[in-house]
Amino acid sequence: MMKNKVIKEYPDVKLIVYLSLAISVLMHLAVFLSFRFGDGIIYQQIGEHKKAPFHFDGFLLNVVSTFILAFVLYIYNMYIQKNTKMNKNTQLFIMILGSVIITIIISFIFTTLHPYILGHDAQQLNIGKKVRIYRNALMSDFFVTMVVILSWQLLVSNYRSRKIAVENESLIAENLMTRYHNLKNQMNPHFLFNSLNTLQSLIEIDKDKAKDYVQELSKVLRYSLQNQEVVTLEEEIRLANSFCKLMEIRYGENLKINFDIDERLMNDEVIPLSLQVLIENAIKHNVISDKLPLVINITSDFTNHSVMVVNKIQPKIDKSAGNGIGLANLSERYRLKWNTDIEILNNNVEFCVVIKLNNISTN
Repeated sequence: MMKNKVIKEYPDVKLIVYLSLAISVLMHLAVFLSFRFGDGIIYQQIGEHKKAPFHFDGFLLNVVSTFILAFVLYIYNMYIQKNTKMNKNTQLFIMILGSVIITIIISFIFTTLHPYILGHDAQQLNIGKKVRIYRNALMSDFFVTMVVILSWQLLVSNYRSRKIAVENESLIAENLMTRYHNLKNQMNPHFLFNSLNTLQSLIEIDKDKAKDYVQELSKVLRYSLQNQEVVTLEEEIRLANSFCKLMEIRYGENLKINFDIDERLMNDEVIPLSLQVLIENAIKHNVISDKLPLVINITSDFTNHSVMVVNKIQPKIDKSAGNGIGLANLSERYRLKWNTDIEILNNNVEFCVVIKLNNISTN
């Protein structure tokens, strides 16, 4: 059995720590390099003929403060997205508003503490200088906020896409498992028991016909055990012919199955065992006897790229013949594969099931 993959919808705390550290280090490293190796004309124009000295302790403090800001913003965004049931627009507005408030508070705290932590005398700075310092720090921190919000949205989108991909894989696996169970139901002991009984009777009456019966039965079993999601209509009809031969041998002249399929549809795709399910459904639910022989007509419609299986309604008195699970499973398989459905028509005289083919020439 295939193990279920678990994909988180949101990044974990460990990844958030790494992202916050990367943002803080790369941002301040870029700022440092731009000032150390920038154009000297800029400094001359503002009256500074030499570049400011580099202080490692100041650089480290800026990295730490930016790291804390980024980490807090990531955690806040994750909390809002995980614990609120608002619509996306409202949620995004709350994220941005909260992030702005958090940024202002943290920026003010660290800018105020910065000179005290480094042992500088902040009292010597005039009001204009202090305002510029707070403004520059706030602009820098708002840039970090924008990076965090954008990267968070990209991360969540990526995580959700991966989760959807895994869920689709699970649906495919579930569909394959459904096909497997359908196969088990179709190849159940009842079917094999009837087939072997028919074979035994043929061996005693007509050995040549018994040999043909074994060959057709082996074709049906071999085809049914193939693990294919789709087959061409030509392949499906080949299997259906083998199955029909088995049923016609079993029921003799009381069962007649006619095929009238447009050759231009032979390359269209169909889900395996579709026709067999419909033929078997007609046989299971209708009386087949000398007085009431059953005729099943399998025709096609090139214009609509579809196949119809039609039979006259000859209901059995015994209603325990089935409960429509075969048709329901077939319909669900078409819905999962091509987002289409089989069409069932019943006018109390004839029963008709229409299967829409997948026209690969137009895809």
